[in-house]
Order: sequence, then C-alpha cells, then structure tokens
Amino acid sequence: MTTADPPAWRISSRSSNGENCVEVAPAADGVVLRHSKHPSAGTITFPGPAWRVFVHDAREGQANTNGVATVTKIGADTLVKSLHSTVALLFDAEEWSAFLAGAAAGEFDFTSQLASAQSPAALVELTSQFFATADVPYRATVNTVSDGDLWVSCWANDGALYSANGDGRGFSANPKDSSDVVVNRITGTPPTGLSGVRLSGGSQVAKIWTAGNYNRKPTGMVAVDGNGDGRDELYLAVQDLCTGPGNLTFNDAPAASVSVSTDYGRTWRITTAPMFTNHVFTTIFFLDFGQSNRNASVVGPGGAGYVYAYGLDNNWRDSYSNTVADPQNLYLARVPKGSIATRATWQFFTGTDGSGAPTWSSDISRRVAVLYDERREYPGTVTSDGASVLSQGGVVYNAPLRRYLYTSWTEFTHEFYEAPNPWGPWKLFLHKDFGPYPWWGDGSTVGPKNGGYATTLPSKFISADGRRMWMQCNWFAGLGGGSNNYKFSLRPLTVTPYQAGTPSNPANPLVNLARAGDAVPIDKTSHYGKLAYLNDGTTSASEDSWDGSLKDSDRWGITWSKPYNLDRVVYTTGTMFPDGGWFASGLTVQVRNNFVWTTVTGLTINPAYPYDANAGPFRRFTLTFANTSGDGVRIVGSPGGSAHFTSISELEVYFDG
Repeated sequence: MTTADPPAWRISSRSSNGENCVEVAPAADGVVLRHSKHPSAGTITFPGPAWRVFVHDAREGQANTNGVATVTKIGADTLVKSLHSTVALLFDAEEWSAFLAGAAAGEFDFTSQLASAQSPAALVELTSQFFATADVPYRATVNTVSDGDLWVSCWANDGALYSANGDGRGFSANPKDSSDVVVNRITGTPPTGLSGVRLSGGSQVAKIWTAGNYNRKPTGMVAVDGNGDGRDELYLAVQDLCTGPGNLTFNDAPAASVSVSTDYGRTWRITTAPMFTNHVFTTIFFLDFGQSNRNASVVGPGGAGYVYAYGLDNNWRDSYSNTVADPQNLYLARVPKGSIATRATWQFFTGTDGSGAPTWSSDISRRVAVLYDERREYPGTVTSDGASVLSQGGVVYNAPLRRYLYTSWTEFTHEFYEAPNPWGPWKLFLHKDFGPYPWWGDGSTVGPKNGGYATTLPSKFISADGRRMWMQCNWFAGLGGGSNNYKFSLRPLTVTPYQAGTPSNPANPLVNLARAGDAVPIDKTSHYGKLAYLNDGTTSASEDSWDGSLKDSDRWGITWSKPYNLDRVVYTTGTMFPDGGWFASGLTVQVRNNFVWTTVTGLTINPAYPYDANAGPFRRFTLTFANTSGDGVRIVGSPGGSAHFTSISELEVYFDG
C-alpha cells in the first residue's frame, strides 16, 4: 500500500457483534491499532518488529512493554497506552479476548506486508582477533541493597570504589536521600560481598546548567592525586539530560562539567560555568587506568601526568525522539591531572604522526574520532531506523592483558570493543543480544534474562590474570516478572586471549567436545536467557531464538580457547511453536579458523532435516562432515515460521576420526 491508501481496518473474526473490538490495519510504517468503537480516541502505530512483539506477548499472556505501548489489566478491562503520545485505548474483557483469539489464529499476522518494508536482520560478526572466547551471562549475578542507575566509578588510593548513581537513593535506605545524582563509597568484592554508604548528592555535587526540563546525570569518574598531597581527589563528570516532556525524555544532553572533591566524595567544588556546551563532548567518561590512575604511564612519555577521557556528542545514547543526531563517533581527550576542572587545559586527539604517536590540540574543532560505528540494532522497535551502538559506557585498561576495553550498549544489546591503544584501532569482540522486552529478573518463573545500560568494568574487580572482570549495568523497563536491577549490580565477563595452536584431541566418538572445560556456547539470541541448555548434557529443556525480528539467518554454536579436531555435530531441536522453532532452509555447519567461519565439506544430515515444524520437538539430527579442525563450530541456516526463529535443546560436537 502507499501512504495515500486508506487503512484496511480489520477486527477479529471472534468478535461477537462484528464491530466492537481491537481494530488494526497494515500501514506504510508498520501496523496501526485503534478502538473500533471509539476511533476518535486516536491510534497507536507499531513498527513491524514492535508489532510482532506486541502480538507474541499478548498471545503468551506476558506483560508487553515493546518500546511503543504498555498493556495493563484494570479489573476485567485491558488498557493499551502509547509510550510516545497521550493515546490510551481501553478494551473490555470480551473485546480483548476476541483480539487474543484472532491473534492466536494468525488473523493479525502482517508478515508479508511488513517484510516488503523491512530489510532482514543479518547476523553480527565480530571484527576483533584478540580474544578466542568472550562470555557474559544473560543476567546479573551479584546484587546490592541500593537504589539507582548508571553507577560510574573510580578506584581511589584508600582502597575503596567510589561510584555515582543517577535517580535514586544510592546506598541509603532513606527515601528523602533520593536525587538525580548521588555519590557513594563501596567496599568489598563481588565474591566476598559488597556494601556501601551514601556520601552526597544533588546540588551538593553538581549544577544544572540548562534552562527548562533538564536534570543532572553522572557520566564518568576518576580518582587521581593531582595536587601532590598524597591523597586522591575525585573528579565527577555530570551532564544535563533532558527530562521531557513525553518522548523527549533522555534524548539530548546539551551541557556538561566536572566537579572535584578533595575529601573522598563528601563535599564538592563545582565549576562556575559548564565546561562543555552546544551538545559537543557532553557525555564524558574517563579512561579507567586502575587505582589512582596508576597505569596511565603506559600511554608513553609524560602519560602519567594526564587523565584521559572519552566523549560523545549530542546524547548519551541514541536520541529516540531524534531531538539531536545519534552519537556515532567516539572522541578522546587528555587533561593534566592537576587541572581537570579547567576547560582551557583540555586537549583533544587529532590523529597520529608518522611514527604512530598521538597528536593533540586544544582546539576541539580539530579533533577526530577514535571510533566510528554506524551500525544499528533492532530497527522498528525503540526507533524506526534502529538504535545506534555507541553509548555512555566505560573504557578500562586491562593491565594484565595490556588491552583497552570499551563497553557500549543499545536498548537490547551489549557492544564491547577492544584496542591496543586508547586511540584504537577499536574492534568488536562481543555482541550480546538480549532480545526485545519483556525481560525477567530474579524471582520470575521465566528467565531470568536481562541486559542493561551504562555498562562499565570497574578496574578494581579485574582478576590478576585479566581474564575475569565484573560488569555493572542497569535495567528497569519492560519488566516481565521478578525484580529489575535498578541498583549497583554485577555480572562476570570472562575472556580468553587468542593463541594459535595445533589440535591434539584423538578420535573418540564418545567424547562430546561441546562439554570440554573451555567450551563457550554462542547464539544469535536466547529468548529466555537459557543459553547453557545448549551444552548442559541434557535434551529435556528447550531454548529458542525468538526476537521479534525477521532475521534471515540464525546460529547456535560452541567456541573454544584452542583448536580441536572435529567431524560430527549432533543437533537436538527444542519446542516447535505455531510461528517458528525450526530452520526453513540451508542448515549447515561452519568451523572457525583464524577468526574466519568456513562452511564444512561433505555434509550429510541423518535423518534428513524436514525444514518445517516436523523438525521437532526434541528430534535428534546428526550432521557429519569431512575431518576438519577449528576453535569454533556452529550450525547456521535460515530460521523458519512467520516469526523467523529456531529452537534448540542440545548441541554436541565429536571427532570420530
């Protein structure tokens, strides 16, 4: 249809009177929903992927927070309320039941219409060649009794971790201590337990510079002895972030400055004017060089005399309302450690000279980006074109591995980069896809599965060998059950650096290499966060890759820290659903060597894979191929069903010889 065509409204055939019901129509930009009895109440437009989330969750009886509208039970009635306008549609029990029955029968499946307007979602392939494996759980594993988000942090010379949260009480139990920025002192470690105390907050810490609907948000923190008194000062970067109204909330950051504390966070000296304005370099996060900035000397001669900071323009993440341009460039600056709050002393990275050494300028207009990434995730959900992937996270120097790690995120994914220098080149080493909402927290009967925003890796919690770190991130939207993690919470990030090797495993048809000690399962996404099902040794539980997108390829696999000989994969399918759970075509095996995935030769599948719902549930398929070796293996193919997803119970890997 064209934008000039009138909507082809339809209601469920289950509607008792044929008139009063949820009414929907395909449109050029997705699917439009209204109340047939009250058309003047307005419409809600769902982009294609968001509509599929809406229908799927309505059928499953789950809470639906898909980036477009919320679904709330009010007595026997159901309220569908737009997140981006004032439209609120109230349906009685009979009307909503008719819609659900029609949805279950596929009456509102506009796949063919939506597919013509949406490009298939391709698999994200990693560009880094530094790590052989990288793994982070689908859920937070360490929680604290605290309240707030963001939790930018630094490790000071007194041994404590200092952290600033946004919009909450921090480590206080007193509701009156809630503020838009709160500074806390945290002691302990993830294995032994963490505790904290609130130190200061609000106007004690920073000022709001921009008139109108803006508040303070912490974006970065560093501890360093800049005045030479033997005690660290704490420096906190704080931005002005829009608070609304409506969908303008959190969608532009016009100004920022840096406050300083000389008494470990109890009191703060605030600048007399914003240090950065006009949406330029207004999301600032300091490079975490460890306790007291002690590893800054690795940058080169004179490096120990500086603090380094990264910055984004316009907003802290994708501007969902398009108030400003989305950040797609990451910039780098340095400032003498004794004058961090003095804007005139900041210098910006302008490139490298003939020897590869960095060059700097105090003229911000001469800066160049150290990372540019125009990739977007999940178009048609929170934004029509997809969320940009560079956001307020953190950059940490992993001293044992001599690597810089930038942890970024989108609404539904984590995007982690590594580099040999602060200025790059930055390469993607982990793409963790949590899928669209709803997510589930601890205490839920589903999951738990949750990603989160403001991803950081505090240097204090990096292991002695650098291979285990702890990531902080937060989440509260789209809660499908259990508790959110709107608190200081952590989960482990485990990595293994790549080392070239020669496979040495002998032929043994009884040894399942997928359960080797160094095996790390991989996926496109795991709908319920149960990726561990893939190689847990049992075939009685199912996971699937439903994510609300029309992806054109799917994968399940295993990576290792060293190469293995292999020639057989056994794939046990999971549950089949009306809208997917099987491969539709092209099921094959790929093996990774030198970070390149190559399709195997001589592949046979026994029994023959049917490429429809007869592939399951819990059917076992043996994929045999010519002897090969590699440090990763995966099954790939086009996912089936109207929702384009596959399911799995187990993936086994063998070398028969």
